[in-house]
Amino acid sequence: MSGNLFAAVALSDDERHALAAVLRDSGVARRMPGKRTKPTNWHITTRFVGEATDPEADQLAYRIQDLMDVEPFRVVVDGIGGFPRPSKASVVYASVEDPTGSLSGLAALCDVAATDVGFEPEGRPFVPHLTLSRTRPPTDVTRFPESFDDPVRISVGAVTIFRTRSTREGPVYDPLHEIALVG
Repeated sequence: MSGNLFAAVALSDDERHALAAVLRDSGVARRMPGKRTKPTNWHITTRFVGEATDPEADQLAYRIQDLMDVEPFRVVVDGIGGFPRPSKASVVYASVEDPTGSLSGLAALCDVAATDVGFEPEGRPFVPHLTLSRTRPPTDVTRFPESFDDPVRISVGAVTIFRTRSTREGPVYDPLHEIALVG
């Protein structure tokens, strides 16, 4: 099977519910522009790969496992931002604070693994985030809170390799491999 492949930190049900509550309580959920990402699809991408076969997905998972030297850690989802910039956002995201740099290190490890198995190096710098919606045309999201009163803590204990599958109801992210962090 082929389809877009990516490595990501999956959120637990409790973490998704906590984020949904913060978005609701802050008023963001009610005013969220664009085509929303389903909460079941919320994740923090550590490396987008693109079109790949199942054997390539297996190779990526094995290489990440070989390189894994990251202990479990926590990050904090703490506000709203937009790509390419908040005043003209085509992607609305929940910002992720990575105070220890562990998530950036995990993303770098996933990038090395991907290039080791033959994928092109990531061309953009890693910006930890969780996509909430996509907007067309781009919209101004500067009216949303840059930080939440009650940030959501996310436990990072594994990297999951996902494949995107298109359906009539929107994309579905099928988990193929879960690679536990050491520790």
